[in-house]
Amino acid sequence: MSPAVPNGTEVSPAVEGLAFRLRDEAAIEDFGEGSLVLLCDSLQMREINAPSRRILSHLDGRRTVEEVAFLVAGETGTTPGQILPEIAEALLEMERQGVVRRAAKLKTEGDQNMNDAKYLANPDVSFRQEDDDGGILFNPDTDALEVVNPTAAAIWMFLSAPRTRADITDHLCEVFEGAPRGQVETDVAEFLESLLKKGFAGILEERE
Repeated sequence: MSPAVPNGTEVSPAVEGLAFRLRDEAAIEDFGEGSLVLLCDSLQMREINAPSRRILSHLDGRRTVEEVAFLVAGETGTTPGQILPEIAEALLEMERQGVVRRAAKLKTEGDQNMNDAKYLANPDVSFRQEDDDGGILFNPDTDALEVVNPTAAAIWMFLSAPRTRADITDHLCEVFEGAPRGQVETDVAEFLESLLKKGFAGILEERE
């Protein structure tokens, strides 16, 4: 498991509400105190320890990070508040390793007030940062490639968890101090529209 986040560290509500599942291309083989994960698509191996394996056993694509924390806490004699930061960090690390993916239903068109919509990066899209000049987005499902500037890159990375337009605008105003808020709001709206059209991000459907 990734290094544990100290107890008491707050986890963003946006992360608490995420659900994950094991990638279809991943196969797990258990060996004593640890496990190996074979990523069949890339023919790579990932080693995970017993706590991470326990977390994976509770993923079903619907349980949120917070709900998994309650289950693990009941099995380990801890409290959800104590274990939640560690579980969130472990899942985000396993996502970076290609072991798990977010289980979110995304749509490309809103049917409500778009100011209330929550946007999330398409978990299948990869992002390669290019020094301080932004980065490159690649969607393997459509072979779409997009070169993005530093502002767009900051938006993309912030969409690792569900965010509203207001959330994104507030974040950018903190990152780029002195930027006119009106211009930031315009840039956010334009970039989100572009992301939706090209399948790089979507609007999160509310859980039933």
